[in-house]
Amino acid sequence: MNGTSTAREALIAEALGDLALLLDRLEKVGPKVDASRQALQKSSDSISREIARFAPDMQAFTLHAKLETEKYVNRHVEAATVSAREEQLRVMQDSARDLFKMEVDPVVRQVSAQLQRLAQLAQPRPNPWMPWLTHSAAFVTGAALTWLVVVMIWLR
Repeated sequence: MNGTSTAREALIAEALGDLALLLDRLEKVGPKVDASRQALQKSSDSISREIARFAPDMQAFTLHAKLETEKYVNRHVEAATVSAREEQLRVMQDSARDLFKMEVDPVVRQVSAQLQRLAQLAQPRPNPWMPWLTHSAAFVTGAALTWLVVVMIWLR
């Protein structure tokens, strides 16, 4: 047992020596970690100041981007609305025209034909003797005037 305790003691002594080296290293790392923490804190403060300095610019940029996007969307919505309105108007006109042709046009034609027949019935029928009467009246008037002229010449 004497040999095992010596080996054990040697291992413990070696482990204690390694632990002492490790503690020395940790003590040396402590100030470096503290210096790194301070540098990190300093960087963080610096970045915070820079961000605070750029915040109004970012807000202005964001507002400008929002306004431009709104204008863009409004333009396209208005164009789409005008296009849809024109298309809807064209479709409604075509539908009204088709409806008129299908429903109103036949009725109007029928009523128009009936009114034309009634107008023909309301007009007096031409007398077949009227042209002959006109010719005979002209002949009689011409003959009477000729006899009048002849009688006046003889009486003179």
